[in-house]
Amino acid sequence: MNPVRSVFIPIILFFSFSHLALAEPVDLNHAKWDQLLKNYIHNGLVDYDALAQNRNLLDSYLEELQSYPIEQFSDLSREDRIAFWINLYNASVLQLILEEYPVQSVQDIPAFFEVRKIQAIGEFFSLSELRDKVLRNGFHDERILTALTSGRMDSPKILEEAFTGSKIESQLNETAFRFVSDESRNKINPKEKKIYLSQLFREYGEDFMINFSDSKNGPFSEGETAVISFILHHLKDPDQRLYLDSTHYKIKYLPEDSRLNAVSNSKVHH
Repeated sequence: MNPVRSVFIPIILFFSFSHLALAEPVDLNHAKWDQLLKNYIHNGLVDYDALAQNRNLLDSYLEELQSYPIEQFSDLSREDRIAFWINLYNASVLQLILEEYPVQSVQDIPAFFEVRKIQAIGEFFSLSELRDKVLRNGFHDERILTALTSGRMDSPKILEEAFTGSKIESQLNETAFRFVSDESRNKINPKEKKIYLSQLFREYGEDFMINFSDSKNGPFSEGETAVISFILHHLKDPDQRLYLDSTHYKIKYLPEDSRLNAVSNSKVHH
């Protein structure tokens, strides 16, 4: 067994749940990532053509995260750690795509989510490990799913600013609101007898049961009821909220859209 991999889970559990910090949280600098997002992300999509011509900011930022000291990381607050991992994940998605660009889809990149090329805190990670073991299982906050891009058109759109510990609560609420309100991700029309939800809710429905479980499931499964409760919690449109609360509809799921989450693809309707 690979000795690095054998200690992977204990290390992640420590850095996800450690409450041993005695010093003030270290102020991580995500300025380069923030600048890149403001320059190359438009309506949550990526201008890969422009970014491919100038990826210095991206590579430099990931090098900074890669070299961040383990001993300082263990002193970070939970909020700073969430911001660190989300930013690392999203920036790594872009970097892995650029290494093979131009491509039409991340599905064209072999083992895109499984290759262990992402380095941080003395470990190597794959995208799936960062998403599932570090973020989903490490923090149990379903809003994080709405902050992560998969590099696909049907994934959540990218927030146009870097996540930071001081703003993480409001930022995660913002990504959740944007995602449930995005008609290209979730179609909720009170005049219809069906709602069409993102495949994300189908794939990760059980994650929403942790904080939104309801003993009264009505016509839906426990996971579907939790998803509806999550959407209701973050949705603001009063007509849509009233309609969802009625449960007088069937739940369907939108088809997958594996095209690259590129600005150019926004002009082409799936």
